[in-house]
Amino acid sequence: MTTRALFPTVAPFVRLAPLPIIAAASLAIRTPWAVAHAGLAALLFLWITADGLATGLIVAERMRLGRPPAARVVLAAIALGLVGGVLGLTPPLRSALADMPWVVAVVATLVGGHLLYGAAGAWDVLRRPGVAKLEAAAACFVPPPLAQLVAKELALLHLALFRWRAPPDVPPGCQAYGYHRDLTPLMGGLLAAQVMEIVVMDVALGIHHRTAALVLFAVGDVGFIYLLGLTKSFRLHPVLLTPQGVRIRFGLLADRLVPYEAIAHVGAADGLERRGPENLCRLVAPNVALTLVVPETRHRVLRPALAVTRLAFSVDEPREFIGAVRDRLAAAQKSLEWDIV
Repeated sequence: MTTRALFPTVAPFVRLAPLPIIAAASLAIRTPWAVAHAGLAALLFLWITADGLATGLIVAERMRLGRPPAARVVLAAIALGLVGGVLGLTPPLRSALADMPWVVAVVATLVGGHLLYGAAGAWDVLRRPGVAKLEAAAACFVPPPLAQLVAKELALLHLALFRWRAPPDVPPGCQAYGYHRDLTPLMGGLLAAQVMEIVVMDVALGIHHRTAALVLFAVGDVGFIYLLGLTKSFRLHPVLLTPQGVRIRFGLLADRLVPYEAIAHVGAADGLERRGPENLCRLVAPNVALTLVVPETRHRVLRPALAVTRLAFSVDEPREFIGAVRDRLAAAQKSLEWDIV
C-alpha cells in the first residue's frame, strides 16, 4: 500500500503528534530547573512549539500531496507555534524572554512577516471570482487543517451578526424547498431560554462572584450568537433541486449533493428514526428518503462501519418535493436512453 493510500488513516495522528510533545514541554517549563534557567527554558519551549507544528504539518502534507507544502504554509505553522509558545510561557519565563531583545525581534519579524504575507495573499484571493473565497483567504493565515474551521467560524459570525432579512441562498437554475417551518418555534424557544439563562446567571452569580459571572456571561453571549447563526441558516440554506442532483442542506450542519444517477428511488421516510444514521437533519424527524443505487460506507468511531442505503431529511412540502424529484429522475433516465440510442 502506498503512502498516499495510507494517508486518510494516519493523517490525524501525524498532525496531532506534536501536541503531546508540546504538552510535556509545557509541564517541563513549570519545574524548578526552568525557573532557575528561565531564558534557556523559554527559548527551548518556543523552539519546540514552532518546530513541532511545522514538522508535523510538513510530514502530513508531504504524505497527502507527495511534495513539501508551500512556503506560506510552513511560515503559518511557525508563526502559530511562536504565538502559542509565547502565550504558554509562565510569567518568569515571559519576563526572561522580554529581557532578550533579539529574540523578541526575531519572533516579531516572523509573525509580522507572516501577517503581511498572508494579508497580501488574502487580498488577492478575495479579488478573484470563486466560491470558497473565505476558506482560501483563511488558508493564507493559518495552516490548511485549520483553514476550513476558521472559514466556517467566520461565515457563522457573519451570518449571525450581519445578514438580516437576506433572501435564501438559491443559485440560478435551482428549485428551493424550505424546511424551517417546524424548526422556527423550536429554535425561537431555545434562543429565549438562552437569553433567560444569561440574565439569571449574571444576576445570581454577580452577587457573590463577579468574575465568574463575567466569564459565564461571555460564554453565554458566544453561545447565543452561534445559536442565532444556526437558526438563521435554516431559512437561508434550503434544500435544492439543481441541474446535477439533489443538494441536501440543513443549515450549517449538512450540505451534500446527490447526483440524480445515484438515486434509485425517492419516497417518504417511513420507519426511519430521528437519531438514525440515515437522517441528515437530526433536529427533526425526516419525511423524505432517497434510496441510493450504490450503498455508501459510513465509518464510525470505535464501532464497525455501517452501510447506508438511504439518505433521509425533511422538507416543509414533502409530496411536492417527491413529485419534483421523480420528474427529474424520469427526465434524466430518458436523456440517458437517448444517449445510448
